[in-house]
Amino acid sequence: MPYKKKSKSSLDTYYDTKNHALYAKDCSLRRKISSKGKVKLTLKRPISNDLGMMSREEIEIMSDGSLESLKEFAAPYFPGLKIADMPALTVLNTRTAFEYKDGSGIKLSIDDCRYVDGHNTLDFYEIELESMDGDIHRGFDTIGILDFISSDLGFKLTVQSKYSRGIAWKGE
Repeated sequence: MPYKKKSKSSLDTYYDTKNHALYAKDCSLRRKISSKGKVKLTLKRPISNDLGMMSREEIEIMSDGSLESLKEFAAPYFPGLKIADMPALTVLNTRTAFEYKDGSGIKLSIDDCRYVDGHNTLDFYEIELESMDGDIHRGFDTIGILDFISSDLGFKLTVQSKYSRGIAWKGE
């Protein structure tokens, strides 16, 4: 099966309110600094967790990386919430993505991650299977990759976001 492979590294810093209002809504607000120094702000909100798969709306913009620009970006989507100045979570991430060229609209990504909280760290891998055309109801896993990932490789399938798992790891 032909595919295009891309690898990239980033420093992902997640922000929330002091009482984790975004976490409580299964939302996240991230500042991603690429290894090339480019900064993207990303807001993620859940659409559904049907069929054991997570579907999220992702809104991204390029940024100067300032806290002010992050708060301005978040304001229309989370009215009335005050985003804290201090990050809620930091993740070092190296992603290798395989985008299949067979017209299926499937992208398989393998993330080599490290949660960082002061001197505490946790290394982990994440495998993400994405439907790039946004159609979560079409049963895009026709080649059985989800079963292979869980049964053969021993990875746990989850609909929890990286941010949600990180906040749970921190015990907040």
